[in-house]
Amino acid sequence: MREDIKKRIIEKVETVVERIEFIDGHLSDGIVWDRILRKAIYKEFQEAVDAASDVCAMVRRWRNSSAKDNYSNIDFLMRYLGI
Repeated sequence: MREDIKKRIIEKVETVVERIEFIDGHLSDGIVWDRILRKAIYKEFQEAVDAASDVCAMVRRWRNSSAKDNYSNIDFLMRYLGI
């Protein structure tokens, strides 16, 4: 794998971890009443999913298979990993 692609995948995985840690640290009963917190957690979740989808597409391209939509990229990665 090319070093630039590997670096980008690592950055994306770090983004996923950071977003999930934020969600884990701020998820509480207060989310029901705090609209700003609710929106912040939703945004962090969106960014985590986007980064994870990007990783799937990058791995698919690395395996010489053209990246498609998010669902088929995830399916490809799961089959590749034997999940």
